Amino acid sequence: MRPRPLFIENPEHERYVSLVPEGDIEEILRNQRTKTITLLRSVSEETARKAYAPGKWTLKEVVGHMTDSERVMSYRMLAIARNESAPLPAMEQDQYVSEANFNKLSWEQLLTGLDAVRSNTLSLISTIDDAAWVRNGTVMNSTVSVGTIAYGIAGHELHHMKVISDKYL
Repeated sequence: MRPRPLFIENPEHERYVSLVPEGDIEEILRNQRTKTITLLRSVSEETARKAYAPGKWTLKEVVGHMTDSERVMSYRMLAIARNESAPLPAMEQDQYVSEANFNKLSWEQLLTGLDAVRSNTLSLISTIDDAAWVRNGTVMNSTVSVGTIAYGIAGHELHHMKVISDKYL
């Protein structure tokens, strides 16, 4: 079992890590994958094209954002686990969503992408040894550990699934 980070270096990370329940992070991520994909497959293409308010992302854009964010966070885990010394850049989420044109993609295509990214994240985590799990790197001028990023992935999804449940469904 991968240890939960004892110290969260950045309040932005703490925001997501604090949402993750106790337990094995790999099991939590696997269970999230099943629960999230099952719930989202019940959503129609029409519903997925809607935003809950003017100026807010559509559900397609939220799922696209979740996928892109996990891709970026997984890359950060990889880089830090492999002892990358260069600081890793920020991700401007609104720019990524705007440039991706998620609304032009099918709902099924977006869900397949989300599922594939989680599969890849789980595969990556299985290659990270104990020493690398606690290794720190720099992301957005802040120190962060591999473990914190992994818990952040789970927490980020929990955050967005709550928004989806509360405002979209």
